[in-house]
Amino acid sequence: MGRDITGPGVRESRRLRTRHELLHYGLALFEDQGYGGTTIGDIARRAGVSERTFFRYFASKEELVLQPLQELTELFLAEAERRPAHEPPLTALHEAGRRVMERAAEGPLETLLASLRLICAEPELRAAQLVRHAEGHQRLATVLARRERTGPGDLRPGLLVGAYAMASILATQSWNRHSDGSLAALLRCTDDHLRQMPAALAGHWAG
Repeated sequence: MGRDITGPGVRESRRLRTRHELLHYGLALFEDQGYGGTTIGDIARRAGVSERTFFRYFASKEELVLQPLQELTELFLAEAERRPAHEPPLTALHEAGRRVMERAAEGPLETLLASLRLICAEPELRAAQLVRHAEGHQRLATVLARRERTGPGDLRPGLLVGAYAMASILATQSWNRHSDGSLAALLRCTDDHLRQMPAALAGHWAG
């Protein structure tokens, strides 16, 4: 039997291609025949791999759907760290979010949008995403606290992150229900919600 003489670059390329195909076919099957009606075996067969291979990349169907959002969260945290010090905290979050979505447009955009649509449609996935959000919120609050040099008992970083996260969730739900499903529409919905958030938190709403 001959030795495998492929180099690490070739193996990594194959690994990334297999992961992309599992994501692509998994999300397509979920949209075609439903999340509950699709098995891991269905996804593996469509991608031309074994179920064992599937589990090398994803622990479950849930992880497959949520993975694009997890990657987006990591990009967002890194971008929030880099925002200019002169920006107020809410502006920094808003601009970090916009930059990350612009970067997402340069990659496999349909994978991200398909993941968002499924999360909006499936209560099980929404619940799982909220659990993951909680960890991300804590990390983001830590970023803001460090950036604004607040003390350990200051509630403002956590409160702002919570309000920002809820506005983003509501924007995504509005995008899913009332728009054409494009990235541009998602950005508009997010901008609309975040623009009105300061007024919603302060003073009366007359007029």
